[in-house]
Amino acid sequence: MSYKVPLTSTGNFGIMETGAGLTVTNGVVSASLGLLNYGFFTDGTQTNPVADTTNIVTFNNTGPANGISVVGGTDITVVNAGVYTKMFTLIVSKTSGGTSAVSFWLRLNGADVAGSRQDLELTNTLSQIFASGNYTLTIPAGGYIQLCWSSADITVQLAELPAAVNPTRPTGDSVKVTLTRIS
Repeated sequence: MSYKVPLTSTGNFGIMETGAGLTVTNGVVSASLGLLNYGFFTDGTQTNPVADTTNIVTFNNTGPANGISVVGGTDITVVNAGVYTKMFTLIVSKTSGGTSAVSFWLRLNGADVAGSRQDLELTNTLSQIFASGNYTLTIPAGGYIQLCWSSADITVQLAELPAAVNPTRPTGDSVKVTLTRIS
């Protein structure tokens, strides 16, 4: 790593330029709240009531959040325009035999996002499988994303983990999404 000027400078810290939301006070770099948009959202079990139908993931728990919220239970909505990265984890289960596929994808302002789909092939009865993914996209001010899923098998669901003992372990939500503004 190289620096343009010594680290004690109050205006130029190597490869990082102050301004545009970044400030330096007594050598501490801070970002304005406009850059720090983030949200963490979760929910428990979600079923697949109708085969081959789009299911939109619902969220009933909000963790730390600033400038991002859930509207209507399904729409992860941003206050500020920017480039955002979305990370998700899912726990998927299947209670019937045979082989079934399940697809996950994003919608932006109600339209499917090209290239965002991920598929899992589930074989036989499957207690739980952990899936994760990420996607980076530009979201306009007031825009929203939705996490969608579908399967031809109605026994496929997003499954919450129950609390456990020996040793004691907490529950685990079936879906967790983190959305963070990166520029």
